Amino acid sequence: MNAHALLFAATVGVLGACAGLLLAVIVVRVDRIAGDRREERLLAPLRRTLIQVAAGEDDEGLAVRELAGTTGATAAALDRRIIGLLTKVRGAPAEQLVEVLRAHGAVHRAHRELQHRSPVRRARAAQLLGLTGTEDAREALESALRDRFVEVRGSAAYALGLIGDPRSAGPILAAVGGATGRRGAPLGLPAGAAADALQGMGIAISGELRAALDDAHPRTRTVAAFVIGAGSFTSALPRLRDLLQSDPDVTVRSACAYAIGHLGRAADVAALAAHTSDAEATALRRACVAALAELGEPTALPVLTGLVTDPDPRVGEQAAAALLGLGREGHAALEPFRDAPATRSATLLAALQGSAR
Repeated sequence: MNAHALLFAATVGVLGACAGLLLAVIVVRVDRIAGDRREERLLAPLRRTLIQVAAGEDDEGLAVRELAGTTGATAAALDRRIIGLLTKVRGAPAEQLVEVLRAHGAVHRAHRELQHRSPVRRARAAQLLGLTGTEDAREALESALRDRFVEVRGSAAYALGLIGDPRSAGPILAAVGGATGRRGAPLGLPAGAAADALQGMGIAISGELRAALDDAHPRTRTVAAFVIGAGSFTSALPRLRDLLQSDPDVTVRSACAYAIGHLGRAADVAALAAHTSDAEATALRRACVAALAELGEPTALPVLTGLVTDPDPRVGEQAAAALLGLGREGHAALEPFRDAPATRSATLLAALQGSAR
């Protein structure tokens, strides 16, 4: 076979594969549309009843009983719709919707499906247990934090955050660290998922967060520092100051700067300013300038003024924005730099934010 014939055969093969892929996409799309329409037909007789419950207008519980009495395909479609509503509805209406799910056995099935061989099913089960506030699923969800699929680990953390039991803080923080699978794949819980879950657990987790600042894994220390700052756990401030100065990981130090910006005092200006020099890592410099802006202390004015023309445009813009936030003194300090790119950028951003408000 000559080169032209080979090229022709390869082209035909590629076109055939593309056509097959397109056909598969069309089939999936058509099937999804048909499924959505079928679900709408099944739920049409219950639409008003469902709206009545979701709006909190079912004081006597008659609508809940009607929804709970559905069976078969209609009950399955209704359960899917209710799960979507639970991301938006709170209070008594949410409790009534959960009552319907329990009557249909959806919560009981979710308990079982946490052990399902399909990671998609396990992740969905975890989310349902969280949305329904199923407190007796706490230990099973904590075990799911170590699942080998990141989607399941993230869903378990999401569920535990919704349940909000402070006892889950330790397992969540432990799951953030550097566990790996048999082939070296990371098995840790994503930092963002851990932080989101922890932020709703309240002051009762302060001890766990302080302990996590001394964890061997830097990602755990980072999460702890971030949540401490976001949650205003002021008792950890001395340790945050130590880590800002001495932690070997730049990301941890940056997270500590963020937290100090939210929790600190005028005395912290010097420590933050010490890490804004160009000898420091860029991420840490930016975090410290942002922290100085958050503190809003006039004693930071000389440091911020010196950074407006910094070679790093982001540092310069942050410094200019921080000066604008210091009121008349800050504006006066910026006057010699009014034509600097950082000042123009920060001024424009402040104007846009002001108009948005």
